[in-house]
Amino acid sequence: MKKKKSITGIILVLLLCLMGFRGSALAAPLSELLPGAGAAGAVFGERDLSRLIAEARQKQEHKPAVQESAVQEEAASGEEVPAVEEPPQEETAAPSAEATKTEETAQEAAPVQESAPQPAKASGGGRIVCIDAGHQLRQNSAKEPNGPGSSEMKMKVTSGTRGVSSGVPEYQLTLDVALRLQSVLSGRGYTVVMCRTTNEVDISNAERATVANNAGAGAFIRIHADGASSASASGASTLAPSDSNPYCAGIAPQSQALARCVINGLCARTGAKNRGVTITDTMTGLNWSQVPVTIVEMGFMTNPAEDMAMQDPAYQQKLAEGMADGIDAFFGS
Repeated sequence: MKKKKSITGIILVLLLCLMGFRGSALAAPLSELLPGAGAAGAVFGERDLSRLIAEARQKQEHKPAVQESAVQEEAASGEEVPAVEEPPQEETAAPSAEATKTEETAQEAAPVQESAPQPAKASGGGRIVCIDAGHQLRQNSAKEPNGPGSSEMKMKVTSGTRGVSSGVPEYQLTLDVALRLQSVLSGRGYTVVMCRTTNEVDISNAERATVANNAGAGAFIRIHADGASSASASGASTLAPSDSNPYCAGIAPQSQALARCVINGLCARTGAKNRGVTITDTMTGLNWSQVPVTIVEMGFMTNPAEDMAMQDPAYQQKLAEGMADGIDAFFGS
């Protein structure tokens, strides 16, 4: 009977071990594990108890490996393996389309900081320039002295030449360019005095020089166009008095400098052939001048190509701007 109880106790212990009891539980008194076993149960099971506990512990130590193997088998079989749930992470909310649009609109509306454009510095500084548009509608064949006190008499004013292709008279061309030059110089800060602003005048060459003298001009620009017997003659030039001029030798050096500056500026702007400066003492309008003076021959109206070019408003503007560049250079030298 005692042997039967011992066998029964051992079987119960094994069952308890297989049900997952740990070593700490088995370390409890046998009477707690096997209620009713009593001392006899303790005696008959004591020697085998150590072996049973050791076997139970070994089984417990091998259990995780068995569980891991089961997970691997599930994965291999294609069955769904529960994923390990990770703690939720904070997500940064993406900006809404409306917020993005508002931000873009704000960026577009933001004022662009640009430096304010600086006004162009006026090169004229109030200096006085007198402009004479050569010739007039009707020539005046009356005579006047070629210079102050001169016994040589010359026609007061002629009507000039005419375009071989355009048919435009010189007095009209010179007025067109003179008015453009007036506008350019005024825009650059010069004080401009015009000898004429219409073709319906009667002003002699000596009288035109007197206008510049009385105005106290720093430069006197007499605008003309050239003519020649040959249609192939081309290019632009300026005229100035010589250093030995009997009437205005005192202004000759400045007049020659003005003439050089103006022809260089004109040709640089227009690309016209530069014929340079012609020194002469035969021109009434030069001889009567008491201020720096030059005659500008813008091109040949007897040359078909140059005649038509000088009728082009864009080319006329270049002529005016080129002369103004030369005047700037003269006062800046």
